[in-house]
Order: sequence, then structure tokens, then C-alpha cells
Amino acid sequence: MGNLGFLLQFLGLISAAIAVILFGSSFNKESKVVDKYGTLFIHIQTILITLASVVLVYALATEYFKIEYVAQYTDSKLPFIYKISAFWAGQAGSLLFWGWLIAVFSSIEALRIKNYSLRYKAATFFALALTSGFFFVLTNFVTNPFKELDFFPADGLGMNPLLQNPGMLYHPPTLYLGFVLFTLPLAHAFGSLVSNDNSSHWVKNTRGWSILSWIFLTIGIVLGGQWAYVELGWGGYWAWDPVENASLLPWLTGTAFLHSAIMYERKEKLKIWSYILILVTYELCIFGTFLTRSGVIDSVHSFGKSALGPFFIIMIIATAIGFLYYLFTNLKYLKEETNYSIFSKEGMFYITNWLFVALMVVILFGTTLPILTQLFPSKLTVGIPYYNKVSTPFFMLIILISGICPLLPYGNTKLNDIIKNLWPSFLFMIIATAGIYAYGFTDIIPLVLFAFTSFSLFTILLQIFRGIIKNGISIIYRNSRLYGALIIHFGLVVLSYGVIASSFYNVSVDKVVAPGETISFYKYELKVGDLVIKEKQNYVSVYSPVKVYENGKYIITMTPERRFYNNHKEPFAEVSIYTEAKGDLYLILASYSKPENIIGIQAVYEPFIVWIWIGCAIMVLGGLHGIFPFKRNKQ
Repeated sequence: MGNLGFLLQFLGLISAAIAVILFGSSFNKESKVVDKYGTLFIHIQTILITLASVVLVYALATEYFKIEYVAQYTDSKLPFIYKISAFWAGQAGSLLFWGWLIAVFSSIEALRIKNYSLRYKAATFFALALTSGFFFVLTNFVTNPFKELDFFPADGLGMNPLLQNPGMLYHPPTLYLGFVLFTLPLAHAFGSLVSNDNSSHWVKNTRGWSILSWIFLTIGIVLGGQWAYVELGWGGYWAWDPVENASLLPWLTGTAFLHSAIMYERKEKLKIWSYILILVTYELCIFGTFLTRSGVIDSVHSFGKSALGPFFIIMIIATAIGFLYYLFTNLKYLKEETNYSIFSKEGMFYITNWLFVALMVVILFGTTLPILTQLFPSKLTVGIPYYNKVSTPFFMLIILISGICPLLPYGNTKLNDIIKNLWPSFLFMIIATAGIYAYGFTDIIPLVLFAFTSFSLFTILLQIFRGIIKNGISIIYRNSRLYGALIIHFGLVVLSYGVIASSFYNVSVDKVVAPGETISFYKYELKVGDLVIKEKQNYVSVYSPVKVYENGKYIITMTPERRFYNNHKEPFAEVSIYTEAKGDLYLILASYSKPENIIGIQAVYEPFIVWIWIGCAIMVLGGLHGIFPFKRNKQ
């Protein structure tokens, strides 16, 4: 079975290589024959890699432990759904999954843009085939998911217990989709440069892909935070882990690109910004994959040491040089007026670009510092305080601008008109901030963040309601691009409230008690029950039922536990969470001793944390609303 899978993925690599050669040879000449056969090999590549993927999934599902990858990431007692998700759980499988996704979307594009100019298509599919071929080089020659052992093990080693969570089913695929889909606008941007098409055609043509990329990346990042929150047992959702940062970096530049693309499409401005930002976003997607899979950083999320690093570095450098060469050859056709008034939509978008890029740079610096300094006697690292300190000012300004920008028209605007539009929001900000200050929330940083967020909230809602009052409720559908953007900004504000409250106002307590005793915590009384031991499919569960009371009224029984998995000596915490709109009660079974008859409970209260997940959902809905306009109206 392993030989069949390897043969299929090797033939997939050959198909990708042939497509690269064919399309690369037609940059300077148009050939229908080359286009025909190049497109054919794009489809052949997809078919072959799909079949190879099916072989791997079948091997995982049927416990074919002779394949090393299957033996490493599954065992006979692993629940079936996690056997399937093992496809992307390991280094080799996830790289094959990455390449398969690129191949599938390449075939979709081959059908979608079959009537485009031959040079444009040649460069576009050259970039796509080069990217998919790169991943197939890795899976064929560096980390082969079909490598067979010299013997047939009786059982596998099993999946890491941290991955045996529902998040494993949706977090990696959504994140990979976000990474992969950004390859499509990059390929079209390259196509426009090679074919000397300096119009906004490529931006318009890939708008749907760009927003879908951003949507999936947003979902992947937030679901990753939610997974960490429920699985790692520390009460938080974001710790500036290098792998977390690796997914945030392309999100920042991808968001900046979406704003630049609007200017490029509507006003033929920020053109060079658009090209640079999509290139940087693509490279950061490749770089993020490199960080996770090369083993060059220490992270709870990363894979082990490997020989992948040099391949990724060569790919990043080579693709950047190739793209920039064609960009510079077109530079004289892309020049534009860059003196934007700060009191205009163009000016705000320009400032937003710099904010997103600057924030990306400071996070990238902190993330790569251990790599950059590993040649020194002591490797340097930065911690959470660094990221919080350098990122907070940027987030403040981004939140503020997200409220101001939608109100500004294109072109210059009189300051008096801006003040007239914004004074209700400033008034609301002052009243809301004074209210929570009087309520006892007096810390300066969260207070300023709350003020800016409240300003943006009122500004966004004001614009939505003004539009509805003036044009009727149907304006939300008739001008879906504008209102999709407003819904995204509204979701960002909601998410921001959740981040501010949960980051600055959470409380916790650690108590060791005997069964039957009660812990007083925050507004709750926690009555701790005796330990219960149960044997499950592939682990033994030890938990303590904790009855929760509020003001003497019984609310719920929570069950924080420790799980002892097969092939793992150390127990893994499984938290118990009670969610309300006002906040989460989060319980961890920190310790226990049967002989001493004691149980250690760590309780955390995370205020308004559910609004992070709700805000993400609103942002996604706004993005989808903007992709599928019911009627195209100008913004």
C-alpha cells in the first residue's frame, strides 16, 4: 500500500514539474498547444495526488501500521474520527494535505479562467504548479508519508493526547485553507505582471478568493485559540506562542492587502502596495509552514526537528526574487499619486497598511529572535510582556480607525464635516468610559482600549442605522460590499470587548480540599465531590464532580478531569467550562491524592470570553455577505 501511495505522489510531482516547464516556456509567447497540455497536467496532478491522499486515509482508517506514518500517529484504540484526522496531524501528512489543496484549487482555476489570455494563464498556473510541486518535492524526498517499515507492528504509537480534541477536526484544515487560498491571488498578481496587465483586473478577479482566504485564516486562528483554551488547561487562549504568531502574521498582511485591493479596484491607487502585500502574505504563509514543521522553534504546537528548513528558505527566496523582478519591470506603469489627505478614505487605508505591516514586523521580530540569535552563546527570546507592550498601541489605533474609516468619503473632506459626523461617537465613548470607570474598572490600558472600542462600536452602528433609515433595510443586501465590511468591523469590535475583559479582569484561585468541602470563589460556591475513575476507549479518566452554586442556588455540576492515555505515562488535564454571556467559570483538576484524601482545584473566571468566539462568527458572516452581493452598488 505504501508503494502505491508513493508512486501516485511521485507521478503527481512529475505532472506538476511538467506543468511548470510548459507554462514557464510560454511567458514570452502564446501557444494554445502549450496551454492545452499544461492545463491537462494540472488536472492529472490533481487526480494523482487525490488518489495518493485516498491511499493514506485508507491506510489510517484500516490500521495499516506497516506505513511508518500510520504507526506514528494512530493505534488500534484511537477513535475512528481521529484516525482520519491523522492525515494532517503529522509533518509528512500535513505537507501532502497542503499540496493536495493547492492542486485541487489549481484545477478549479483552470476551469474558471479557461478563456483568459494565454500569457496571463501561463504565469498564473506556473506559480500554482510551482507551489504544489514544492510540497510534493518535500513529501517525495524529505518526509515521505508512505514510507514503510521493515516489519509490521502489532500496534501504533497513537496520537498525541493534545490532538485528541474536536479542534483537531476543524482547526488545521481551516488554517491550511487560509494559507492555501492566498496562493491564488498571488498567482494572479504574478500573471498580471508577466502579461504586462497593470489594470485592476487581477484584484477584481480574485476578490472572492482573497476574502475566502481571510475568512478561513480568521476561523483557523480563533478556533486555534479556542482549542488551546479548552485543551491546554491554563485558562487562556493566546500566549504569543511562535506557531500562533506564524498564523497571525499572514492574517495581518492579508487584511492590509484586502484594504489596498479596494483602493486598487476602485481608485487605481495603492497598486504597488497591493502587489507587495500579496507577495508578503504568500511568503508568510510559506514561512509559517516552515516555522511549524522545521523544528527550528520550541512550541507546544510544532513538529520535531527535520531537514525541511533549507528547502523552505530556498523556496521563499526564489519566489520572492522572481515576483519582484517582474514587479520592477512594471514599476513605471504602476506609479501613482501618494500624497493622500489624512481626512479621506484613501489616507486612512494608507495609514492602516502601515499599521498592519508595522505590527507584523514587531511580532515577526519577536518570533524569529531565537532563530536569529542561535549562533550566539545564549539564544535570546522574548516573552508575553514584549508582545503585549509592542502590540497594544497598534491594536488601539487599528480599532480606532476601523470606526473612523467607513465614515470618510473618497477624496478630501473638510475637517468640520468629519467632526460633525464623529461627535456623537466621541460623546458615546466618553459616557461609556466614564460609566465603567465609575463601576470600578480604573486600570489605564484596558480603559483606553475600552474607550477606543466603544468609539468604533457607536460609529459603525450609527452608519448602519443611518443607511437603513435613509434607504430601507434592503440597502444591507443592495450594497453588500459596504455592509459586509461594516459587519466585519462590528465583529472585530465585539471580539475586542471579549479580549479586553478576559485579558485584564480574569480572576483565579487554587485550593486543595477534602472531598465534600466547599470552595468560595468569585460569585460561586464550589462543592467538591469524591474522585471517580472510569475506563474509556483509549484512556482512563479520573475526575471530581464539582457542584456549582450561585447565591445559594444550584447551577450545574462540572467535571474537571485527568486522562491517562495509552502509551503515555503523564496525565493530561481536561478542563470543565461553564459558559454564560457574562463570562466562563473554568475548572482544572490540578492535583489529587487518594491516600491523603485531598483534591486540588484551580478555578478561573474569564469575563466576556464567549464574545471572542461570537465576534469571530460575526466577522465571518460579514466576509461571506461581502463575497456574494445580491446587487452590485458602488460603495
